[in-house]
Amino acid sequence: MILASASKARHQLLENVGISHRVIASDVDEDTFKESDPLTLVESLSIAKAQSVATKIITKYKDQYFHFENLALLACDSVFEFEGEIFGKPRNTQEAIYRLLRMSSKSGYIHTGHCFLFRPNFKEDNYKKEFRGMLKKVVTTKVSFSKMTLDDIRLYVSTGEPLQCAGGFALEGKGAVFIKSLDGCYSNVIGISLPWLKTAFFEAKI
Repeated sequence: MILASASKARHQLLENVGISHRVIASDVDEDTFKESDPLTLVESLSIAKAQSVATKIITKYKDQYFHFENLALLACDSVFEFEGEIFGKPRNTQEAIYRLLRMSSKSGYIHTGHCFLFRPNFKEDNYKKEFRGMLKKVVTTKVSFSKMTLDDIRLYVSTGEPLQCAGGFALEGKGAVFIKSLDGCYSNVIGISLPWLKTAFFEAKI
């Protein structure tokens, strides 16, 4: 499988469960997507990222990958929805601190768009065929935060971790101490819904 993402967290998730994969990052400029609905936004971005990397494989890396009998590609995009606003990665430390202060003792939603491209019904005579199958899904998890003091937040932001994450926190990192509870898929908060991916493999017969 190809992971169409440079996210270390997504790569580590797949590593942890033993899903063999290679990473090829997309060339999509996320700032050009202006959807106001978070679900539409992450779905559009995941599809665009998948198509971007699929084009790379077909035009540049065909000889490296197209000999595999089962060939699949996964692209994802996540945003955090809080009080009707869409939070991607904080632009700077000030924004990260302001967001975390607002989120203290409250809840929001991580939305992750998944786009799974695959080449079904492999035969020797379709060696050069493009990806023809697509499965897509937006998975949502509710995240509730414990109370965070200003000192807690400043110390956390000083680590640099919040600046790398949608919403400004990382469940798999130091931010875990601020997560009170989750309602929904755990791994979705990190960047990939592994239960959904398992279903995608089954449906695609990979």
